Amino acid sequence: MESIAVIGCGAMGKGIVKNLLLNGLTVFVHDASLEAMERCAKLGAIPKPTAFTAATNAELVITSLPGPEAVKDVMIGQNGVFESLKPNSFVIDMSTIDPETAQDLYRVGKQNGIHYYDCPVSGGPKGADAGTLTIMVGGDKLYLEEIYPIIHFVGKDIFYLGPTGAGQVAKLCHNMLVAVITASLGEAFKVGEKAGISRNQLASVIQSGSAHNRVLNVFGENILQNSYENVLFSLEHMNKDIHLYSKTASFYKENSPIAQLACDLYKKAMEQGKGKLDSSAVCDLPNEHLI
Repeated sequence: MESIAVIGCGAMGKGIVKNLLLNGLTVFVHDASLEAMERCAKLGAIPKPTAFTAATNAELVITSLPGPEAVKDVMIGQNGVFESLKPNSFVIDMSTIDPETAQDLYRVGKQNGIHYYDCPVSGGPKGADAGTLTIMVGGDKLYLEEIYPIIHFVGKDIFYLGPTGAGQVAKLCHNMLVAVITASLGEAFKVGEKAGISRNQLASVIQSGSAHNRVLNVFGENILQNSYENVLFSLEHMNKDIHLYSKTASFYKENSPIAQLACDLYKKAMEQGKGKLDSSAVCDLPNEHLI
């Protein structure tokens, strides 16, 4: 495959585009933001006015979009991607959505002769830029060898997890844990500070002991400085993901009391206008909102 379309060229998509270009591929791009497309054009990508036109000459489409409704609109809305692709083309959806939507898209794609894979990612914009994303793959095992070379251009650790939707389940479970750990760190640091232990001191203890976690490595600077303008992963996106996790747990008839507590905290942070801040801003909830 030599011609790729990338739909969604924001913080994650831009890095994906960059690494596809570095590996000699022709990359068509579309994004609702003209600025995002211009940034990709400077890298060597070819901007297109719609998702349909971006996908028309592509053998494979990668999407990196904000949620289920955006993905469905791009795939099966009026002049959607599924209508523009030739039979036996591929869609690699790197958005984070719910597994039910992924399964619906798989079925519609199959009716059109399109091979749809849900491939959500972890690693943030830095991982996308470096081509070191963790990628969680769900879909038909039969065609994996055809898409693996493309996936490896943008990811380092690739996990095939099973049929369509499995990638999304893994991603939502992953982000639920990140959300819970982040909120827990905020609570622990507040208690420590009240007792006279600085955030830096307590962080050193945590990272030396059994509570060591990568969340503190990634978001630690924001949390320790109690400043959340440096957006590594927005709070509104985390709020979306943990509510999708809660929906998924309900679909599989599993209780999720801890996730529900996290959902409540992130919802309150959204209500306080923190949605555009980094997701670690959940640590800055007033004491009366702590559970």
